[in-house]
Amino acid sequence: MDLGLSIAASALGATEQGVSIYANDLSNANTTAFAPETPLFAGLPATIQTVATTVPQATATPSQISLGTGVVLAGGDVSSAGQSLQETGVGTDVALQGPGYFVLRTAAGPAYTRDGSFGVDAKGNLVTESGALVLSAQGQPISVGGASSADVRITATGAVLAGGKTVGQLGIATFPNPNGLVPIGQNSFAAGPNSGIASLGGLPGGTSLVPGALSSSGTDVAQSLTGLITLERSFQLDAKVLGQASQMLNWAASMG
Repeated sequence: MDLGLSIAASALGATEQGVSIYANDLSNANTTAFAPETPLFAGLPATIQTVATTVPQATATPSQISLGTGVVLAGGDVSSAGQSLQETGVGTDVALQGPGYFVLRTAAGPAYTRDGSFGVDAKGNLVTESGALVLSAQGQPISVGGASSADVRITATGAVLAGGKTVGQLGIATFPNPNGLVPIGQNSFAAGPNSGIASLGGLPGGTSLVPGALSSSGTDVAQSLTGLITLERSFQLDAKVLGQASQMLNWAASMG
């Protein structure tokens, strides 16, 4: 493929992916504990090409120039800095502040979430709103026995109380690179090849729990809209570059 066409095509693809990230941020503006992403772009490796010298001398040697080859979406910068606390007064609700994820067991395998809107299922287990089991610091489901959701309370230390008695301790997982977690839906994530291995235990340093509250979405609507508009304009320019490169290639072919 002509270099100009490939550069323009790479820009269109990367820009489209960036638009999808901002669109996802906006669609989750009301999702509990949602951490928005900012698309990060990187240039592709340059190519070295030799061009003939314009100096009319027999001893003149060709020169080399470095040509860019396009752009790629390198990843997304995930941040929960914009999240705020919303008090609910519900005993099974808990907000997670600082690094870490609640640990879940789903039908598809282990999962992790920062959404602390929990409840009790028909079997007496602490679960998420989607029915995933919430695991303890020992990696086991937390059973509250015959207690109802109204009789269950989670403390600031992560202890789960049922009828005033401790029945479990919330497990908190941390990762070397949490940006490498893979979204799997239902406001949860799975470990990915770039996230590293989860470390499971109690509250890690720098992390705290706020009982009776939930974290809001961290999406900054104005910022996401601005980023979306900027990328849409870039997409329009990239499309024009693609058209120009194609036209020049057709001209060259007709002259040859």
